[in-house]
Amino acid sequence: MVATVKLAVVGCGGISGAHVKGYRDLFERGCREFKVTACCDVNVESATLRAQEIAAFQGSAPQVFTDVDELVQAKVAQAADVCVPHCFHHTIALTLLGGGMHTMVEKPLGITVQASKKIIEAAQRQGLVLATGENIRRYLTARSCTWAVRDKRIIGNVLLATVQSINRQPFDYGHPALKWRGLKLLTGGGMIMDSGAHFGDMVQVLFGEPDQVYCVLHACDDRLIEGAPVVGSAPADVEDTWHAVIRFKSGVTISWTYSRFLYGDPLTFATYYGNQGTMKDLGFAFHPFQGGGQGVLADGTQVSSEQIQADYMAHLTADEKERLFPYGSTDGFAIEAWDFANAIATGRRPEMDGDDGLRAKALCESCYESATAGKLVRFEDVLQGRVDAYQKPINDFWRI
Repeated sequence: MVATVKLAVVGCGGISGAHVKGYRDLFERGCREFKVTACCDVNVESATLRAQEIAAFQGSAPQVFTDVDELVQAKVAQAADVCVPHCFHHTIALTLLGGGMHTMVEKPLGITVQASKKIIEAAQRQGLVLATGENIRRYLTARSCTWAVRDKRIIGNVLLATVQSINRQPFDYGHPALKWRGLKLLTGGGMIMDSGAHFGDMVQVLFGEPDQVYCVLHACDDRLIEGAPVVGSAPADVEDTWHAVIRFKSGVTISWTYSRFLYGDPLTFATYYGNQGTMKDLGFAFHPFQGGGQGVLADGTQVSSEQIQADYMAHLTADEKERLFPYGSTDGFAIEAWDFANAIATGRRPEMDGDDGLRAKALCESCYESATAGKLVRFEDVLQGRVDAYQKPINDFWRI
């Protein structure tokens, strides 16, 4: 029998709610492979609320902390699920790992490539499990479409993809949860770094390692953000509009366009083109295939999302189903939590470890570095830290 892992939730704001729903889904399905024993947030009300939500289904209340050092010293948990703003990922993770706690960090892994590498190095030194909290690749819809496109190759060799989201919806910077998202010192960048972290992971799952990236971006919305964490009041400076072209070593080319500033009719879509058909993404374009996908084959045959999922599930062995969808769950947040806890208990590598998180991060950073340099950049140069002009001010500010 797998031992029960004692888990702490560190950061009890917005995204942690989705994590807690994932825990509850597993618990209600009979999973007892982990137990939440602590909730930690500088805001005691937020930590208390999450602890109460967990107690409602778990039957026991996690202990509440407002300081990470106190959490580490208390020794009430052996692992942590980190759900804090991007700029604190590396500082919190390094404290937890230094205190001997296995750590899963919400995407993106670190605020820069260098920050991500420091987290990975700390886990390696301590011999601890490090996972990246990435939910999109784990949904049934995404796993089945990945299988259909990459493994079954129902649309043949993928040649190119067009991914676009243009919809004028300026952020409400008066909302506390959005204040830090408008400043690159706090978030690392805009949506290229946010939803883009999901996109950066999934396109590498689908098509392998990127080769070259060219990107132009614009920060048109420079409204003053009042009372942002750490930096105080400052004008918004993250990108709100971009166009990128990503070339993979496999030969696939992706055109990736976004704006929440430009005027006109809203238009969001993602289509992947192969030499034997196309695959249309049915959900949000930057969360590839979370909403499913519809295939159109060369002879005009349409393959529904439901058919793709059914074929995929029929293809899996019983052991594969249990590993990919533990306890029958198809919730991405539940699966990432189980995967993390099970990796700790069994000593195996998590499905998405720190290196995977770093590679997703590096693709996002390649877009920023290309726009900063005004020219094409190579993914490998950004991954290895040879190109870092965009990231340098962020690294300098945080002394990374």
